[in-house]
Amino acid sequence: MLISPLTESLDVLLPNLMPVLVGSDAVLALKSLAGNLAPILRGGFECRLNANAPQVDLQQCIVREERELALLREFVAAAIANKGISVDSGWGKLQVFLDEWQSSLQGIPEIWLEFDVKSCSNFLPLPAIFFGLPQEVSPAVSTYPIAQKSLDLLLGKAGWREWQDNLDRCFSACPESVFVSHIGAMLSRNFPALRVNVKRLQPDGLIPYLQAVGWPGETTELEALMKELFALCDRITVCLDVGNKIYPQIGLECIFLKQPPSEPRWSILLDYLVELGLCERKKGEALLNWPGQTHPMNSQAVWPRKLIAASLLQPRERFTVFDRRLSHIKISWRSPCNLEAKAYLWFEHQWLSVK
Repeated sequence: MLISPLTESLDVLLPNLMPVLVGSDAVLALKSLAGNLAPILRGGFECRLNANAPQVDLQQCIVREERELALLREFVAAAIANKGISVDSGWGKLQVFLDEWQSSLQGIPEIWLEFDVKSCSNFLPLPAIFFGLPQEVSPAVSTYPIAQKSLDLLLGKAGWREWQDNLDRCFSACPESVFVSHIGAMLSRNFPALRVNVKRLQPDGLIPYLQAVGWPGETTELEALMKELFALCDRITVCLDVGNKIYPQIGLECIFLKQPPSEPRWSILLDYLVELGLCERKKGEALLNWPGQTHPMNSQAVWPRKLIAASLLQPRERFTVFDRRLSHIKISWRSPCNLEAKAYLWFEHQWLSVK
């Protein structure tokens, strides 16, 4: 039985994650899932930071200009043709979306496929699909037509028509220099809403924005939390659940422009979350050891065969490597007494030049 390149890549990457973050059961679940996915070697892991939370989810990132778009289109077409998947299913709609992304939706820089490993019971589980919008765009409403067309393709017009006014406000309420960066069609979850990520909101602009879009929650404690988090990181992305209403849960993604150990505030933020009871201390320590590079010279794992074969075709001054980075820490707010923290870890295969 052939082992997929993604599964082989996980064999290389997972030893860099301490068992406190990815236990043996999670490793088996991730490898089982990877064997059924497209061979895209760029993505990440989603790790819950509180104790007794073993689930680890897998993400794949596809950049339009890279070869991965062609790989994903081939994979989805083959799955529909050979695995009895209906063209009217989520995978069928993804196929149509990918075709349009290749042609008329070129403003989308990237998409993410997010797989909830705990719910992956069938051979090809449906992911949540996040598509990026053009960045740093003002006014924010100028990218709304791209979002509208993408959602029509992924969900069908009837699948989100009742949410359209609420989504429209998420764009129109953005003050200058604030914009919607990603929208998630949560196909893998039985939850009638979109995930909408809003970038560049400042703490003093959070509550006016939430009030403008119709968020129903209590604002005082949320504003205080964002101010505390903002003092510990470079940027915060605000994540909304948008359906027939703007749901109470808010995500605050804490982003740093540098990686540890050169950015000590990663450690300060994790210590802060430990004090709040949102992060197990050992998990925080393990996260700080993730950034780095994995290559055949420092890895004891068997290196993926296709990458070894491809390396023979590369110039001598280039070598194969997996880059590992921390992406961000997300705090999900439901109420002052109901918070959760997750870490998002990035990996990407690259060909690097020997200096």
